[in-house]
Amino acid sequence: MELESLILNRIDFDYIFSLLSRVDKHKNGQKFKDLEVDIKDVKTLGLQVPDGLKYWAREIVEKLREEGFEVIISSSPTYGACDVDTELLKYVDYLIHIGHTKLLDVDRVIYVPYRVDYKLSEDALNLLKESVTERRIAIIGTANYAWKFQEIKMLLEKEGYEVILRMGRNVEYPGQVLGCNYSVLDKNDSDAILFIGDGIFHPLGAAIYSGKKVYRYSPLTNEFEIVKVEDFLKKRYSLIARASGCENFCILVSCKEGQNRISLARKILSKIEEKGRRGYILLTNEIKPEVIESFNFDCYVNTACPRIAYDDWKTFKKPLITPQELEIALGIRKDYILDRIY
Repeated sequence: MELESLILNRIDFDYIFSLLSRVDKHKNGQKFKDLEVDIKDVKTLGLQVPDGLKYWAREIVEKLREEGFEVIISSSPTYGACDVDTELLKYVDYLIHIGHTKLLDVDRVIYVPYRVDYKLSEDALNLLKESVTERRIAIIGTANYAWKFQEIKMLLEKEGYEVILRMGRNVEYPGQVLGCNYSVLDKNDSDAILFIGDGIFHPLGAAIYSGKKVYRYSPLTNEFEIVKVEDFLKKRYSLIARASGCENFCILVSCKEGQNRISLARKILSKIEEKGRRGYILLTNEIKPEVIESFNFDCYVNTACPRIAYDDWKTFKKPLITPQELEIALGIRKDYILDRIY
């Protein structure tokens, strides 16, 4: 029960109910008129949660039921704010999308962040002061943690750091990054970057995107480290080398609204054929080996969520690369850059 309370407390149900009490059926879920619509007009809710919260879906549904709503749960995976279950929207009045801040203007969708409450422990602060010798640092992190960055900024400034906390494009909080959006680091003039959050993917992306030293701190595990990109790049260049010898390429295009880059796919096709190779565009809802590998292609070029190429490449028998990595394989580009959508 203690863990259940912890999980549920990170979801702002009051925020959900305050929006539902004044929704405008002709506007997006998070935009409403002064004229309130009675909550009784909203009867059925859809619930979409990331894989890490699916275990707790039943408890979340019960909280919504307490307010009199019928709830239908989405089984579809959601890899980010760009991944909204538009099919479920056909059967409900509003879709509650938990775990991400707003990104897309999809009618009748309410984005509800999953906020982790945390503080820089005394031990972590001492370790940071010993390890981070640079005095001008930028703070970045995912939405789960970025909501407290103003507080962290003030704390670090008291310790003598000059802290840069900027707003990126298509994000809700200063310092917030997405797996496909590091715009908060555009024109970054810091000496180093401090990533606060979980996992290694986002700080790796920040290091490659910015070219700066990146420190990673996890408030949940109290881990602190300097992010190293060498192993990541070694694996990516190995895939590029394999792709350079391929004769035909499958360009993967997602059906999902926030990940669909069909225009990019057409440009990639032209580049492939200009180099005397053959390219084919494949539209798909899920990019998984069991879906894709029935086709006979030498190499896959991913235009959907960039993390698919970076995280899932080991599950494919053939090389799975990004559009920018394809350019290196074809001899069009020399420098390595990250794929990004927003």
